Amino acid sequence: MNRASDVQNHVIRSAPMSAATRLINKLDKALSSYDSFGDDPTALVDEVLAKIEKPLKNLRSKSKSELMAEIYVERDRALIKQEILNRVMAG
Repeated sequence: MNRASDVQNHVIRSAPMSAATRLINKLDKALSSYDSFGDDPTALVDEVLAKIEKPLKNLRSKSKSELMAEIYVERDRALIKQEILNRVMAG
């Protein structure tokens, strides 16, 4: 008996990405192009926003309360990451 013939091939399909997840992925990609952010990382906000302006424009045109809720969750995740990294750096 060939065990390989008894094993079914399963294809794992993930759920479609939400608009908020796509935005976060584009933002992460834009940020990954920088090796360093210098002494004032917030000085680069407008530059990074310009890099993701098209997806932002599309997102704003489809603005819905569910989408905003997803964005709030992503923002909160980022705040938690920031706090954890600050504590790690503090020792």
